[in-house]
Amino acid sequence: MSLVERFVVGVDIQSFSARVTRQQVVLQNGLDRMLDEAARSVGLNRELWTRHPAGDGEVAVLPADVDLLAVVRRFITELDLRLTDHNDDHDAGARIRLRVAMHIDVVTRPGPLGYAGPALTVLQRLLDSEPLRSALVAAPKANLAQIISESLYRKAVLPELGGLRPRQFRPVRVDLPAKDFHEAAYVFVPGESPAPQAEQPDEQRKNPGAAWSALPGFPFVLPALRTERRPPKPRAQRSTAVKETVTGAVEVVEPVEPPSVDLGPEVRQAVREVREALARGEVDVADVRTTRTLLVAAGRDGKGWLRASDGPLLAGALLTELDQAWSEFSGGGWGFRAQRARLHGVTLTGPREFRELSVALGWRAEKAETIPLYREFIKRANAGESFYPTLRNPEREVYPTWHDEWSPTVMAVHVRLQQWER
Repeated sequence: MSLVERFVVGVDIQSFSARVTRQQVVLQNGLDRMLDEAARSVGLNRELWTRHPAGDGEVAVLPADVDLLAVVRRFITELDLRLTDHNDDHDAGARIRLRVAMHIDVVTRPGPLGYAGPALTVLQRLLDSEPLRSALVAAPKANLAQIISESLYRKAVLPELGGLRPRQFRPVRVDLPAKDFHEAAYVFVPGESPAPQAEQPDEQRKNPGAAWSALPGFPFVLPALRTERRPPKPRAQRSTAVKETVTGAVEVVEPVEPPSVDLGPEVRQAVREVREALARGEVDVADVRTTRTLLVAAGRDGKGWLRASDGPLLAGALLTELDQAWSEFSGGGWGFRAQRARLHGVTLTGPREFRELSVALGWRAEKAETIPLYREFIKRANAGESFYPTLRNPEREVYPTWHDEWSPTVMAVHVRLQQWER
């Protein structure tokens, strides 16, 4: 017995059992034809699928080398087009509206009765889920509603290739207490407006600071970063930075003292907490508190992320103080100046440059790589790269759309840094 990873897909016709037998036969023949045509049009061979018909639809296990982008987006687009034509050409009794579920996970190699394993179990839960059924009911003009698992979302959607974007999917929870099934998933309905950003629960909006210290396993301390802390440089040199000139030469920039700006007691306290965490060698705690400091300064602590319009609200004195804290701790390896120097030659205007920035700062190995959750993400930290501050907010990772909040936060800060001290 062995386990292999496979892409699985399930389709189900809405209200199939309510039709008379004659109509059911028409629906079966029509759906089978449309699935064939949609698959073939995007380079998928449905004859290679291991299919399990179910009367009102089917569940299929796809070959190992299937193109995720082809199935998750292009196949759905082609299927929607064919459903539109079919439904326009038939009366209400022969109209086909589909629930479509997709997942990627392990299955056993085929036995006497076919595949088995968690991939098919999760797929069936998604296909029968209330969020998927409700999505189709709530969009009476739509031909289909698609739900994908969180694992598939991370693999196929977060890379933002092939026209797929996180904002196109609405995060949902599939909770089946009787089956001990509780999973995050994502719903897409062709023609719907992009999903709104998730809001914080009421209790977190009332006391936004409390959740930062209540995260499971927080702080996520990296022992190597505690024990290998670099000794601080002499006071006269600690704030000295370097920058590259247009010709690529390096020139020394004299220390810049923070202007006398009243940042407010709450912001001042947040900055002190960053310094205290660094003094204890708790780099991850300092990183999270740096993010919170900027949120507090912009009046966005209750939301947990920054918009592009929030960048100009960040005082230069605050950026200088945070940079000095990180620079002193790391001997100039981390901090805003170090990050800006690493991004020399990259013009930042908005989300388009986020992936290039991520690679330059060591957050990604390549632009298409999917970013993991914070606990795994900080294991990438390297003193030779300008990794910190990451501007991550682990508190928001309970929401599937956390990545769509992190990227505008990063860009709001780094677009602001282009004008800082210049």
